[in-house]
This record gives sequence, C-alpha cells and structure tokens, in this order.
Amino acid sequence: MNPRSLPILVAFTLAITSARAQDKQRLPDVSTTFRGHLALPVPLGNPLFNDVTETIGRLGASIQFPLRSGQSRTLGLGGGFDASWFGVKERALSPVITSGEIIRLCWYGKLLYEKYTSEQTFIELGARAGGTTYSFDCATCGDTQRTGLHWGLGFGYFIHASENLAFGFTVGYERDAVRFGAADLGLESFPGRQQVNEVRDHQNLVFGISFSTRFRRTPDSGRGW
Repeated sequence: MNPRSLPILVAFTLAITSARAQDKQRLPDVSTTFRGHLALPVPLGNPLFNDVTETIGRLGASIQFPLRSGQSRTLGLGGGFDASWFGVKERALSPVITSGEIIRLCWYGKLLYEKYTSEQTFIELGARAGGTTYSFDCATCGDTQRTGLHWGLGFGYFIHASENLAFGFTVGYERDAVRFGAADLGLESFPGRQQVNEVRDHQNLVFGISFSTRFRRTPDSGRGW
C-alpha cells in the first residue's frame, strides 16, 4: 500500500464510522409505550355468527414495556384491553324479529418484537394470550354471557409523526375458545338452518389503525419531523 494513501483511508473509515454512529443515535431510545387502537374484526370461518350479526367496530388500548434492546431491535412485554361491538341483524332471524347487540370484552398479555426499518419507520410482531367475555343483549337473549380463553398473532407497520408519536396500520389473527349458538340469542334454532351451533371456535381477522406514544421527554434537539 502506498504510504501516502494511508491518511486518506483512515479519514474515510472514520467518516463511515461517524455516519453510522449518527444513524444509531437518531433512532429513538427504548421506553415504555402506550398504544390506542381502532379496529375492524372480520369473522373468519364462523358462518352462523357472520350471517346473524354485523360488525360495528372495536376500541382498545395497551401498554408495553421493553425487556431487552440492541441497536434497532427491541423485545418487550405488554398488556391490554379491547371492546368489540356486533349488531344483531333483524331480518336474518325472520320470522322471529329481534334486535340487539353482542359486546365482546378481551384482556390479554403480550410478547412483542420491534425493529426499526428506517429513521422514521418500524415494524412490530406480537403474540398475545388472555381471556374474553361475550355478552348478548337482545329481546330474547336474557342475561347470557360466554367466557373463554383468547390468543392471537399480529403485525404492525408504524411511521413517526414526531419524536415520541407514531401512527400505524395493523393486521392480525385471533381465536377465542367460545362457540356461538342459537341458545345465546334465546332461540332453539336459526331460521332455515339445521345447524344450531358453530363447529369451530370463534376467530377473526382484524384490520386496524393505531397510535403509539412513548413515556419520555422529547430531546431539545429533536428531529423536527
């Protein structure tokens, strides 16, 4: 190697190292995070529930704590709660005319993995497990409730709007150990059907939007996004 080129090589190496260090510094540090969720659950493989009800929506919230992080990756734990609303279709039960709603409440613990894909974006993979309760409220229902175990898998893609605030799109799959049947609505059978109970546990595909905010002070020299 030409001795004259050595200073140039050293300077070039230092410049690359400095640039990489600055990129790492620009990534938000690890902190406790609060999430708010607005989602639409879509029943999957449950024809009775799908024919008799219509989805109104879901609201939820969760809090997440980092366990271990390295460079742009974070492993963490969390917990959350959400509520889903389904309306009973009157015409689906004709000649029995009834209206009402089904409220699903779910609480869960969560294991998550986050990875920054750029300075402003990150993805999340998560698995959750907990319990769920279905409450049936209609003219023929009485005070019917069903409870069961819950588990699910999810993916999210988030974009930072500021140092501590990000918005994202989420998609997931979930399953509850609850099987919907005519008795839940106070009926002996469903009009025009021989089947009176679902043959599989209740499951949903869930599409949603979410905001994520970190519990930490914004640095004085923020990004200014």
